[in-house]
Amino acid sequence: MNKNLVYMVAIDHDKSQYKHSDFSQFSVKSWKYWCKKNNVDLHIVTKHKKEYGFPIWNKLDVCEVGKGYDKIAIVDCDTMIKWDAPNIFEQIETGIYGINDTANLRWVYDSVNNYGGEFFPNFEMNLEKYINAGVVYLDNSSLSVYDKLRDFYFKNKEKLDSWNRGGGKEQTLFNFVLQTNDYDVKLLPPVWNLVSMHKTELFGYNWQDGDDTTPFFIKYGYVWHFTGFEIEKRFNMMRDTWRLTESKYA
Repeated sequence: MNKNLVYMVAIDHDKSQYKHSDFSQFSVKSWKYWCKKNNVDLHIVTKHKKEYGFPIWNKLDVCEVGKGYDKIAIVDCDTMIKWDAPNIFEQIETGIYGINDTANLRWVYDSVNNYGGEFFPNFEMNLEKYINAGVVYLDNSSLSVYDKLRDFYFKNKEKLDSWNRGGGKEQTLFNFVLQTNDYDVKLLPPVWNLVSMHKTELFGYNWQDGDDTTPFFIKYGYVWHFTGFEIEKRFNMMRDTWRLTESKYA
């Protein structure tokens, strides 16, 4: 057992229209390489627990799996990590680290209003500390946030399993639990979780570099998050990224 852990949920489930394993294979390959290189344990959840209504809620079990580790990263299976990314666990200390999710402020605003109005009517979310829940880094003392979110889920399971007002599943609720419990949230530069890369034109490259057509996200990012667009495009994008970079993970 190493000191640090990367925890990922990669479950195929009949409630999902697309098989997550189709694209998560590339995520797993990249994280396996990086974890081995940096002496980090990798825990991948592939079996769904029936007590959770949707596969994403299996993420909450990190509060049990991560107990014996100093620091933990919780990453979605639509992420890939660059082969030579630094060891993030050497850069973080205490608290919870993530990137401020401003990729779609309308979505964030609506999600906060929908969930907040139902469950946190008297609390005002600080959007400057609203972080993407798909890539989170934290120390052991902060792992309890997932305990609290799991308790919240089971307390409100019937409503959450039938939620149809939009706003995603766990991300906004995760942020409410963070902020209502005064967790120490620290923002990382976007390179540690590049979300909605198509919106910032990171799939492009610099024509002035001549024959070098390496996309910006590969050149300048450490964790590539293939989200913010139609899920049916995810496989092709992650597959093509793997084909382009596979030799680097040899």
